[in-house]
Amino acid sequence: LLAGSDLVLVFLDDSSVVSRRAESLTLSAMGRFSASLAHEIRNPLAAINYAVQLLEEGTGFNESDRRLLQIIHQQCQRTNGIVESVLGLARRERANPENVDLAAFVRRFVLEYKQGQTLETDSIEPIINDTSVPAQVDPRHLYQVLTVLVHNALKYGRIGEQPARVRLRVAQHERSAVIDVMDRGPGIPETVAAQLFRPFFTTSEHGTGLGLYIARELCRANQARLDYIPVPAGGSCFRLVLPGPHTLFPD
Repeated sequence: LLAGSDLVLVFLDDSSVVSRRAESLTLSAMGRFSASLAHEIRNPLAAINYAVQLLEEGTGFNESDRRLLQIIHQQCQRTNGIVESVLGLARRERANPENVDLAAFVRRFVLEYKQGQTLETDSIEPIINDTSVPAQVDPRHLYQVLTVLVHNALKYGRIGEQPARVRLRVAQHERSAVIDVMDRGPGIPETVAAQLFRPFFTTSEHGTGLGLYIARELCRANQARLDYIPVPAGGSCFRLVLPGPHTLFPD
């Protein structure tokens, strides 16, 4: 403090206060953004859905064409569900957990994802050894979380021009259930992994940085946990730990 003095003044700051304040500002901005975004998305989405319904009434389509119309209709409904989930997240709406068989759920998810997406040489497959894996979760939220994780794995989980291979492993673990979404890509550097779930953080110039953040918040709303697990042999693993079917959610 003084020239020639041995006295030192140390300032201690609680960074958690600043972090909570920053998160509060982020959620506030996200709430305003999502409300305006929902309005802009819903109008063209309703027009697309109505046009598909009119086309389905036509008689000049074969079974293959009608299947494509059905996929468009399903994706419109799913996109509207995503908009509702984002709005619910901004409003902090509660999840509506149900008893879900994850084995059947993940098999159905993989099938519908393959039908709705053009994978070309990429692959996605379920790894399920148990006949039934019960868990308690909101099915809409779980579908959205898995969609985000699989989409990221297919996009980033490849080395060079090699095809991406994504696996969804479902297993029972004591009183909880676990879903691992794994790829064989280059993995994620430690400096990036530490910021993966921060809102608006992205390493892609075309990304929003909201996918993983929303996925983790949806997991928290369901008393579930979403973590990134480094794979020593190469690749990435996002682990979703869900409560068992007898877990009591607080009022």
